[in-house]
Amino acid sequence: MPPPLQSSSSGVSPPLLKSKEKFLSLILKAVIMMFLICFFFLILPLTSFLLLVPLVLRHRRHRRHYRTSSGFSAKQLKKLPQVRFSQETSAAHPESDSCAICLDEFRQEQWCRELVGCGHLFHRKCLDSWLIKVTSCPICRTKVWLENENRCIPDSCSRRTDFQGLLDL
Repeated sequence: MPPPLQSSSSGVSPPLLKSKEKFLSLILKAVIMMFLICFFFLILPLTSFLLLVPLVLRHRRHRRHYRTSSGFSAKQLKKLPQVRFSQETSAAHPESDSCAICLDEFRQEQWCRELVGCGHLFHRKCLDSWLIKVTSCPICRTKVWLENENRCIPDSCSRRTDFQGLLDL
């Protein structure tokens, strides 16, 4: 036969103590879970937002700077040669009867630009809007030079190739 249950000195029976401990354990678990939920849904997004804002601002500033410095300015565009389209221009460029940018045909007395490096012909407005963004020919990607620019790239001008040596003979 089991020994009789003895009451503790505080007067509370052991099953009642265990039920209070379980209840307090459940409350503690609930508080911990609420804390974790608050951490992940409130604090974590806030800190990630605070960390990402400087990165986004730096990226926008870099893109804006890159965009403005990649093409020619309006002042530089005025230095490029321009011609009026005529019979002589048409005879000099039989392959280009239309602008490769807008695909519209050239008309007599229309302002055009002929790129010095490659000789391609475009409408002046079409080419100007292109060269504001990119400093190369829209067809062959040859770099567009201004009249007063030095066309010598430092590495290529200082070295002579074997072919150039043959031309000197």
